[in-house]
Amino acid sequence: MKKITNFNTVLKSIYCYSKKKLDLPYMPNALWIEPTNACNLKCIMCPNSIIKNPNPGFMDIEVYKEIIDQAKDFASYVVLCISGESLLHKDFVEMVRYAKSNGLEVYLSTNATVMTSEISRNIIDAGLTWINFSFDGVLKDTYEKVRVKANFEKTLENIVNFLKIKKELNASTQTELQIIIMDDKGQKEYDENKDAFLENFKDLPLDSVQARKPSTWGSFLADTDKYVPIELEKTHGYSPCSYLWSSLHILWDGRIVACTSDFFGDNVLGKFPEQSLKEIWNGKLMKNFRQAMIDGSYLKYNKNCKDCDAIWEKRILGLPSGLRGISAITVSNIFSKKFLELAKKIAKLADSKFTMKVIKNKK
Repeated sequence: MKKITNFNTVLKSIYCYSKKKLDLPYMPNALWIEPTNACNLKCIMCPNSIIKNPNPGFMDIEVYKEIIDQAKDFASYVVLCISGESLLHKDFVEMVRYAKSNGLEVYLSTNATVMTSEISRNIIDAGLTWINFSFDGVLKDTYEKVRVKANFEKTLENIVNFLKIKKELNASTQTELQIIIMDDKGQKEYDENKDAFLENFKDLPLDSVQARKPSTWGSFLADTDKYVPIELEKTHGYSPCSYLWSSLHILWDGRIVACTSDFFGDNVLGKFPEQSLKEIWNGKLMKNFRQAMIDGSYLKYNKNCKDCDAIWEKRILGLPSGLRGISAITVSNIFSKKFLELAKKIAKLADSKFTMKVIKNKK
């Protein structure tokens, strides 16, 4: 029954987005929840590298459980990260376990620097669905210039150990390694060294490697000289941000924002638990921002939307990036985990400039 609801939500979200509906007759399939905004790195393509974050916080585990209790009847999955390194949260394993035990698939993106063997084993045992290792560079010098404060050998060892434990447990957790390629020099280095780098994962259950270009995180890094972001192509037209029709994003202190690019809560659309998720989803602030996205007045709400690739990226198969990705993940959760990988390959075939390229790892 839940899977039927999730599939119907995919169809309804596509319809309501295309018809520019403001009051939505469904709840979203996806929730991004921020366990913490604290991070141990200062990566050059992350807003945390240019804006000081003097008040790092950690979501209260009871508030988190309230979110899951409200979301379990409608959401397909939760992504446990926004601006910080989620594995720094002392209750992260319990967060995974609680969501999974309530019928939600659980996704994580991590820099893997603090991922010990104990943490790896525990999050696999807790039922983690999918994990993305953000490892930006196939050579030590490049990686450590991008992932400032990280150590190439140590982080690589952490990832390899995770994969060994996954193999030992014969676990179904999907594992992906993502490499952000910063410029033409980085592309050349990647092309010349990727095969040797992937030898580190020989005979290990790494499901795929994904290479992509970096974004500007809206306007946060629009003027950066540290890397070359994906180029905004405005010739094919503007698309209202479809995350507002398909997902909720909850910061560590319960503030609701439109998307993961609103790192610092510049445009708060509600506050949990003072308001329920249902009240926020079709609340006045959310509907006002949907309308602003439709009529193009969004900058008066959030200036950081100005250079966001999500609203200028070319639609593929008629769908903008946010709605396309959430729909693909939801369908993958319903039918087969392999569907998401297939969807990315189809997108690449449909548009050669699609930012993500998936390389199947040789196990």
